[in-house]
Amino acid sequence: MPQLHLGSLALELDAVLFDVGGTLLRFDHAYLAACAARHGHPVEVDALMRAEAGVRREIDRRASAAGGVRDRDADRLVTYYDALLAAAGVAREPLAAIAAEAAAEHLRDNLWRVPLPGVHDALAGLRARGFRVGAVSNADGRVAQGLSAAGLALHFEVILDSHLEGVEKPDPEIFRRALTRLGVAPERALYVGDIYAIDALGARAAGLHAMVIDETGGYADLDCPTIAALGELLAAGPDAGG
Repeated sequence: MPQLHLGSLALELDAVLFDVGGTLLRFDHAYLAACAARHGHPVEVDALMRAEAGVRREIDRRASAAGGVRDRDADRLVTYYDALLAAAGVAREPLAAIAAEAAAEHLRDNLWRVPLPGVHDALAGLRARGFRVGAVSNADGRVAQGLSAAGLALHFEVILDSHLEGVEKPDPEIFRRALTRLGVAPERALYVGDIYAIDALGARAAGLHAMVIDETGGYADLDCPTIAALGELLAAGPDAGG
């Protein structure tokens, strides 16, 4: 049976499921940096990446204070660009114009469109080791299109888009639907996402194991395993000494 090591646990699993935006496809920070520069406020891509990590932690903080996630993905998106730009140090005066331009670009072509480093090799490697691979994403009906444009769709047996399913994470129902379509028991599946309150807690509520991708090291205090890069999944199996 395929095996992965999650922290100190060696688990025999049948499937690995993924979030998409922030986990497989990164926000296009270079576009946003160029947009900010056009409006007279240059900002570094690295600063935007660190700022986005902080915005994700704020989502977790609010969810913790409220006893769980109370808003929907579309509601969070309305203020996401403002929060990201403000956290990166963009002045208040140009912020609204930059955010409006980013929102318009997202409507034209989803801004979560840049494959994370190593994503192709990680997905192909998991499949080669015998894992079933699926995607479960809070999205707007375009997640399959985005994966296809990035050359990733061929790796997935199932792709669930919350807009099309009518239910979104952290509701465990969307995870259960993915497992049903794969024919995999929850205890034999791992879910990898980038926001703890939405991805990890939702997956756990459905009985899956959970892991968070944390490129910037902002999630060091989590009670679930984290990885800094998708390639670490391939190093978390028997070939890596497990």
